[in-house]
Amino acid sequence: MSSARVSSAARDPRVRPPDRRDRIVAAAASAFSRHGFHGARLTEIADDAGVSAPALYRHFAGKSDLLSAVTRQMAVSTAEILDSVPPRPDDPAGELAALLEAFTAGVLTQRQTGDLYRWEWRALSPDDRAFIREIRLALHRRVRGLLRATRPGLGKRDADVLTDAVFAVAASPSNHRVSLPRKQIETLIRDAALTAGAAELPEPATVPVPPPGLSPTARRETVLTEAVRLFADHGFHEVTIEQIAAAADLPPSGVYRHFGSKQAILVAALHRASERTTAAVATGLARTDSRDQALTGLAQQYARLCAGDPAIITVYRRCVGALGDAERADLRRQQRINVDEWATWLRDARPELSSGAARFLVHAALDVITDLTCSPHATDPHTAAVIALAVLRDTPA
Repeated sequence: MSSARVSSAARDPRVRPPDRRDRIVAAAASAFSRHGFHGARLTEIADDAGVSAPALYRHFAGKSDLLSAVTRQMAVSTAEILDSVPPRPDDPAGELAALLEAFTAGVLTQRQTGDLYRWEWRALSPDDRAFIREIRLALHRRVRGLLRATRPGLGKRDADVLTDAVFAVAASPSNHRVSLPRKQIETLIRDAALTAGAAELPEPATVPVPPPGLSPTARRETVLTEAVRLFADHGFHEVTIEQIAAAADLPPSGVYRHFGSKQAILVAALHRASERTTAAVATGLARTDSRDQALTGLAQQYARLCAGDPAIITVYRRCVGALGDAERADLRRQQRINVDEWATWLRDARPELSSGAARFLVHAALDVITDLTCSPHATDPHTAAVIALAVLRDTPA
């Protein structure tokens, strides 16, 4: 049956499928994932769900109500994962493995929609944020407790870092579209997350805080720098041209002399981030003198990049959904080139890995570095690189 006929049948007032609300929520999750909360259209969501706009409004007051339903449903699924794995007081290692296996399976079930709470939390009500945050904290506490039970002497600070790394690995499949058989992904990502949790952390590096330095005098660069900072702090859609102009000490007309729109500023910022990531690959390899050290050079240089300019990396990860399809596809092509370069060196070091498995591990390692170095409680780049390298080198094939 064609999609048009299905849609027509679904909209017939005499035919009301019992799962209409669930279908609307599923369509909304897909639309928010593709376009972001602000870019998604209710008409598209209704059409994808096979219902009319009035039917959608019978279930939801508007787009904010839909986002609440989607993110709460995802949070409840996470809570059900917690409840599905019984405690094993005498076997914390087994409990941890079972919990991560269940969590990874949940990530793969929702892989196309990703972690919307992470990217769209600003659009949620305080009640929604509190509800979802409590569930996420419960999962974090449980994994942290299991890590400390399996590693006596592990301090809370190190346990928090490793727990964040574990979840960066476990959630990483939602940030890319590399394909492998599902069971293989579940096993690989579970083992990679366990490897992250078992990583031996170095002594915290004392990284000197660089002085603020001088700002560029070129007006275009000033606008771009201030816009990136504002987008990272507040989100793309919440920032206005007037705010960017004020931060750059310009009138709004001064911004428009360099960029035709706010969207044009975002495109320039994301291409800047992509270029720096590509340059980090070349720099990391240039700083090594043997093939054995290639992965070390890549990880350390990428960690330095993220720690040195977390705002532009944050914007790159959180604001891609605000781009048009063509611009997004262009950035993803460049990302694939960079990932493939990492994967080539990983397979050089570990020939037993398949191409697909190597790419999964590279994405996991990159997410470990970005999550740890760009968080509000940032980890030093050396520690982030050490954990990422453990994921690459020590995860069983």
